[in-house]
Amino acid sequence: MAEGTPGTAVPAMPPVPPPVPDAPLDGSSDDAQAMGLAPVTILRQIVAACTYPELLEDLAVPEGARCRARRILQEMEAGNIGGYNHEHRALGVPRRVAQFLQRRDGGVPRDPHSMVLTSGTSSILPFVMSLLVDETSACPSGVLVPVPAPPVHAGAAGLAGAVAVPYALAEEQGWAVDVGMVRQELRRARARCHPKVLCVVNPGDPTGHVLSRQNMVDIIQLVADENLLQLADEVGAGGGCWGVALAFTLSSPDLWVPQDRAFDADHPFVSFKRVLWEMGAPFCSTVQVISFYFLSKSIAGNGFRVGFLELVHVEQAVVRPFQVAQSIPRPCVLGRILLDILMEPPDKGDPIQQALEEPGQGGARACPRLQLPPRALRQAQELGLEPDVFFCQQLLGATGVLLAPGSEFGQPSGTQHVVVSLLPPAATLKRILLALTHFHATFIQAFS
Repeated sequence: MAEGTPGTAVPAMPPVPPPVPDAPLDGSSDDAQAMGLAPVTILRQIVAACTYPELLEDLAVPEGARCRARRILQEMEAGNIGGYNHEHRALGVPRRVAQFLQRRDGGVPRDPHSMVLTSGTSSILPFVMSLLVDETSACPSGVLVPVPAPPVHAGAAGLAGAVAVPYALAEEQGWAVDVGMVRQELRRARARCHPKVLCVVNPGDPTGHVLSRQNMVDIIQLVADENLLQLADEVGAGGGCWGVALAFTLSSPDLWVPQDRAFDADHPFVSFKRVLWEMGAPFCSTVQVISFYFLSKSIAGNGFRVGFLELVHVEQAVVRPFQVAQSIPRPCVLGRILLDILMEPPDKGDPIQQALEEPGQGGARACPRLQLPPRALRQAQELGLEPDVFFCQQLLGATGVLLAPGSEFGQPSGTQHVVVSLLPPAATLKRILLALTHFHATFIQAFS
């Protein structure tokens, strides 16, 4: 059968070390515990003691955990987690959140009343976007969403009745936001919608990048010029989240190099609120930003749907529903307790701080680019598959390693990527990367 005709058999792949495991080895998830990282024990002990106060007298629970649990319960109505505990939700935790952000951002002032406690991103985003949709207008609202990025942003726009407008991140510039390209997308989008929102994810997912301060200044200038509301998805950017991305080349089968990118001198994380404040007037008093922070998949908060958003200069018509609506997805009391623990600075030598320093500190995922030969591209097309999906299927069959194709997150036209989790323990991550690099070499050889 001639090469390139329908029905062409997939070339046989040479043996790839290591041997295929009995069950798939998941190397794509951003769920820390699913990737093999244990929860932080002392945090679970505190939550357990708040739930079962008999543990407050149990010497098997460290005194540091029992002491923190007692402090939390003292703020609860009737001294227990039952009921709604409105005061703890409306004032206690928001006050500590504001203090945490102020410390993190070098003293930039925060208002506790601008903090809204909520559950995970996927539940609150559609609500936020729905507040910006004018159902009486013949022209739908538009939301600019980055690609690659988690599909939750585009999905939330659709649920809210808005139109998702994708804009491609500039891979050659370290996945920066190319403001010039965003302006072009804005002009094109105005033919079908009224763009109102610009979503920015920093640190990036699944790319693992961190925006430079200058890029953030340019984004804020764009938002101001175009009269947009900025949604800053800064999930886990602070205590309990770490920004280490992975740099490795698929062309060298034995090279895998963890590279600190996010919190070194050249790539520090800076919040949009801090950059906005430091830009001064008129930006610091006019640009509207809603910043998101969630612990749902972090090492510390895994298993708890909890986080908060900060409303910065948001007009009152948008703020009011957060203050009066009872339908806002609130975090459960135990999740709120966990958030409370992480927002309060520990004393020197505090066992909580020591425990948080012990987990492997890494960003959730990286998104290396694939260079696939034309023959592989043709084979994927004949099978009705995206090229990176085809690659991932072949990788799984040959090695047992399960990676996510970049097309699941959106990607610039004509490019292919794989998404690699950085969360597995070091030995497991090394197995995944060695299998990937060996397989890539044999895949290129087979399809050349």
